[in-house]
Amino acid sequence: MFTLKEKQYLLKLLQAEKRKSFWGLRKRDPLHDKLVEKLEQMVRNEQVNKEHL
Repeated sequence: MFTLKEKQYLLKLLQAEKRKSFWGLRKRDPLHDKLVEKLEQMVRNEQVNKEHL
């Protein structure tokens, strides 16, 4: 299980990778978008839960 900070860091890395591939340097794996979406949801959930606890 990752901490909130670790999830945010991984999300930042994946988003930076997305920008690189946007300019045509590399083709992204289709799994990349799924991982970004899941991490974003996990971070949002954790932030909301933290506020309510």
